[in-house]
Amino acid sequence: MRKALYFLLIILFMLPPCAAERKRVGLVLGGGGAKGAAHIGVLKVLEEAGIPIDYIAGTSMGAIVGGLYAVGYSANEIDSLVKLQDWNLLLSDRVKRSNLSFPEKENSERYIISLPFGKSKEERTISGMIQGQNLQNLFSGLTIGYHDSLDFDQLPIPFACVAVDIVRGEEHVFRGGSLPLALRASMAIPAVFSPVKQDSMILVDGGLNNNYPADIAKNIGKADIIIGVDLGTSDLKEQDNIKSASDVVGQIVALYGNKKYEENKRQTDLLIRPRLDPYNSASFSRPALDTLIQRGEQAARQQWDEIIALKTRIGITDDEVPIQRQSPTFATDTFHIRHIHFEGADPKDQSWLLKISGLKENSDLTVQQLQDAVSILVGTNAYRNINYKLIGDKNRDLIFNMQDKTNSAINVGVRFDSEDIVAALLNVTYDYKARYHSKIALTGRIGKRAYGRLDYAIERSPLRNINFSYMFDYNNTDINYHGKKNMNTTFRHHLLEVGYTDVNWLSFKLNLGVRYEYFDFNTPLYTTDHLQTFDIRSKGYINYFLSAHLETLDRNYFPSKGVSLKADYTIYTDNFVTNEGHTLTSALGLNFKAVLPVTSHFSFIPAVNGRVLIGNDHGFPYLNMAGGEQFGKYFQQQLPFAGISHVEIFNNSLIIAQLTCRQRISQNHYISLIANYALHHDNLFELLKGESVWGGSLGYAYNSIAGPLSASLGLSNRNKNVQFNLNLGFFF
Repeated sequence: MRKALYFLLIILFMLPPCAAERKRVGLVLGGGGAKGAAHIGVLKVLEEAGIPIDYIAGTSMGAIVGGLYAVGYSANEIDSLVKLQDWNLLLSDRVKRSNLSFPEKENSERYIISLPFGKSKEERTISGMIQGQNLQNLFSGLTIGYHDSLDFDQLPIPFACVAVDIVRGEEHVFRGGSLPLALRASMAIPAVFSPVKQDSMILVDGGLNNNYPADIAKNIGKADIIIGVDLGTSDLKEQDNIKSASDVVGQIVALYGNKKYEENKRQTDLLIRPRLDPYNSASFSRPALDTLIQRGEQAARQQWDEIIALKTRIGITDDEVPIQRQSPTFATDTFHIRHIHFEGADPKDQSWLLKISGLKENSDLTVQQLQDAVSILVGTNAYRNINYKLIGDKNRDLIFNMQDKTNSAINVGVRFDSEDIVAALLNVTYDYKARYHSKIALTGRIGKRAYGRLDYAIERSPLRNINFSYMFDYNNTDINYHGKKNMNTTFRHHLLEVGYTDVNWLSFKLNLGVRYEYFDFNTPLYTTDHLQTFDIRSKGYINYFLSAHLETLDRNYFPSKGVSLKADYTIYTDNFVTNEGHTLTSALGLNFKAVLPVTSHFSFIPAVNGRVLIGNDHGFPYLNMAGGEQFGKYFQQQLPFAGISHVEIFNNSLIIAQLTCRQRISQNHYISLIANYALHHDNLFELLKGESVWGGSLGYAYNSIAGPLSASLGLSNRNKNVQFNLNLGFFF
């Protein structure tokens, strides 16, 4: 009996196993910028065919798609994520205007050149066209749960991605660490995105060395079967196809990695190469992405028989149940935040950073709220390279990492218009980090209206500061009467100001203070007798001011939504108390504008601007004035009025109602029809009986990177001729 049992065991050991263990499958996703959207279409087909993925290796855009797939996103989910993104915003360092602090809103869209400077070399370095802050924020939000240092082999699908260390000239394979940082490094295209610094390495796009990393899947991932998606970006071009500088650069990069690329293709068992012409790595428009995803799916379906045949080689049975994928964290998911830390921030900044971000400890938070908070912190312009990680499971700690940032810079602005001809603005700002932050700025304007201004601000926080200012400007201004030049006045203006500013809210600013102004007038030159009744003489004033401004416009120029509401009150004196013996000489101003979108391309923009002079004997520099397209072109209180090109003086009470109909006819082209109606009278309570002024304009504008390029034709009952205005550049 015992001998029979031994014999039976020997026979069993000699028999082949009934079910062999299936082979390990590696997926390789090559780099190619926007063309990497084709990976999504291929993944859809592989999912449909029931192909298991045991390891993913990717480069650049292939690393992003592969990394998201590795943490649990399905192909359809990645498809939706890609199509929902604002790629123009992601592939830039722009921050949504709604997330900018109020000072940054005021300074944005003003200069065309900004050159940083500082004591350290890093402060003086312009390391890349795009810092990649918005991409880093996106990757962090999509990989919640994988922020801390971890082994990528422990992801739902083991994963690796490739970058290049330009210090040593070597390939660097990310097999662990911070997943968002790895994705960001793998697509840091040189001269486009700033490189990622880690330890002693400076990392850039892995496509420079290994754009199709099949060797990683084979050697590190231990894959038996390799399925690869090659986007053709490493192909060598024929002579006829090398025509531009970018073609030459692309050919050089392809030559550098060609040997490894050809070797890696030979290691691939199933190679899928979608047809992606005429699209390129920058084709991030919604229609292009839709097409690229479809092209990837079409290419995979054309090889459907090969995919099904591969299942047999892998060792998959027909009744095998696919492994259930782990659900990732989505933007609407909520988690509990226990503690919030700001690593790298000045300790005295901790409280205001927490306040302005809108975050609270021991509270629930969604991924979208967290991403908005990061954008707000970036929008303060106080720190750079802001990223975050969530540590813990149910009760998480939120840790922000940031680096000190200097706001010292040389800024240059240039504009052209039909009245000024040409004007230039030069600003030098020095950010002095001491016990209390302080900034000193020197600004000069050259043009028909020239000025120099010196500002010194002491900041208890970037949201509250005390300002000391001096400005000298020279004005040579024509004053019109009913469309005709009536007077030319030249004067020198000195201003000394001490003010307090509170911008503890993203959309609200409060400013109050006292200023001394001295106007040194030359004798006016009159062409008619209409304005000779005004008392134009040199005089000094001591004024007290208070202003409040609420602003939620999404853009300064060509906004598509939001409102702006500003109120200001100024008391004018010549001896701290009275003016010309009168106890109350003051002015109250109100400006309102709202953008009411009707469609994605058409908007109504109603606006109301008004100003009332209270009391008697107002000085000539503070009279109500209107004309032109912008506020304060020649005089601080000057209001815009379509159809009146030059400055005209109005009575003590003035209200202007305006309606703009604006049509966007393509991405950056606009046509605007503006109608405005004004009433003015010396007595506020008889304003409805006052003189009426109507006008309007029809204009075209192009929103260029150097500022608006616009031309308009205007007409009003204050002039007999059509008024033509031409403008190029940001207003200053």
